[in-house]
Amino acid sequence: MRYHLTPFTSEHLERAVALFQDSYRQEREHSPLLPTRALDDPAWIRDALTTCLEHPGVVVMQDDRLAAYMVTGAQFHWKGQNAALVPEYGHSATTTDKETLYQQMYMHLAQLWVDDRCHLHLIGHLAHDDVLRKTLYQLGFGAIVAERLRDLSPIDALVDIAIVQEPDVHRLADLELEHNRYYFRAPIFLTKDTDRSAMLADLDEHVQAGDVFFTYYEDGRPRANMIVGRTNPNHEGEGFLLWESNTAQIKGAYIQPDIRGKGIGAALLNRAIQWARAQGCARLFVEHETANFYGSRFWRKYFAPYVYFSMRYVDNTI
Repeated sequence: MRYHLTPFTSEHLERAVALFQDSYRQEREHSPLLPTRALDDPAWIRDALTTCLEHPGVVVMQDDRLAAYMVTGAQFHWKGQNAALVPEYGHSATTTDKETLYQQMYMHLAQLWVDDRCHLHLIGHLAHDDVLRKTLYQLGFGAIVAERLRDLSPIDALVDIAIVQEPDVHRLADLELEHNRYYFRAPIFLTKDTDRSAMLADLDEHVQAGDVFFTYYEDGRPRANMIVGRTNPNHEGEGFLLWESNTAQIKGAYIQPDIRGKGIGAALLNRAIQWARAQGCARLFVEHETANFYGSRFWRKYFAPYVYFSMRYVDNTI
């Protein structure tokens, strides 16, 4: 087949939205908990794509038909590199010759990014698009973040563990500092803020957002904690496809190492599920780093993926 690559412009918006909706329908067959907003409100996706027009983008045309598109959602500094992100709604392709379409689009955009000194490339993609996932792997991408959903059915608890809702979040500051330091170690190697005053400010922000803190205490000390609230469109872009969809979110969770594997995580999650049901929410969402060995095992057990973010480093001497 003969394809023609051209810059993404406003004239491509409507066809790009329709192409993404086709991909989203396919994902909903595997992930029926996903809300229908992306299908019912195409203007929402169109508006999101419109904000990408100022960044590099490309479409693949087959004659006068839009066969694929890919746009840059943001460029920023992260992990010591200038980064370029393609959000989960920022690309789609027809099922015919999908591997070739994505290879050509990434080859085109990657050159533009590197020319602009962006050497860290990230792409969000629907979890059950196996062709795209394999194509990204062949292009040098590896998983970094997963977004997952579950329904609000209770978890069968093996033991009865007392979980309290902690109103004084400042009592949790030391535990949260320990949580953040955990990310510095193998295999995650992710920097987090370990300044105590910044941590207290972060906890206060959760309170202001209406989030609640479920905590496990032992001998009067907090040993495990889970933060739950409603998805927040202003929270760093997490869970974009769930915005304004009556979804609860796990916004943080940590269990001290020596008490893991005793059912405390399941007890905390049960309380989060109970809270979400009481709030009239439709589903529960979590985002986590795929390299988080202990956290990933837990989230994979109780949640199903619907979006992955994959990342590629490019030699920054080029």
